[in-house]
Amino acid sequence: MRTIRIKNEKDLFFQAFWEIYKSAFPFCERRSLEEQIRIFTNETYFLDVWIKNETVLGFIGWWNCEELRFVEHYAIHQSCRSQGYGSLFLSEWINQNALPVLLEIEPAIDETSQKRQQFYRKLGFKDNTIKHYQPAYHEGEKFLKLWLMSYPHEISTSCYRKFYLKQKMEIMPQNINNEIKLKS
Repeated sequence: MRTIRIKNEKDLFFQAFWEIYKSAFPFCERRSLEEQIRIFTNETYFLDVWIKNETVLGFIGWWNCEELRFVEHYAIHQSCRSQGYGSLFLSEWINQNALPVLLEIEPAIDETSQKRQQFYRKLGFKDNTIKHYQPAYHEGEKFLKLWLMSYPHEISTSCYRKFYLKQKMEIMPQNINNEIKLKS
């Protein structure tokens, strides 16, 4: 297996990534194709895919945020789930860099979201108590209440504030002028 960094939509593995991305995340939790293409121009955004036999098994879309790495999207191809790839890939990725890792998850209110939370906990992620609302990916959508998890420890309030400012101004600026409309 190998890791490949996708740098634009013309990359050999972009289409395979895009199919996994669309199937793994609901519309309200993913970018449009145009926005995905736009963020490739940002020097702090990275998209890595894991390849085996020239097939994309999964991907991680992440941001370098000075004090931490923010995992915006992480998914394993549906046919490869429950085979240990998710733990293997994320563990290897975490160990490539000493910076702490931050990610968002849906509140653990059903079996699927509880399994997701347990998956990250088994890898050493910690639950954070900071209230967090993800800015909307699409105009007219509401901010989404999500839980934060971080590795190897909880993040400080000051670190969170810096991250959230980057999230609103740089990671998801398309709706910067919208009022905060909450979606519980």
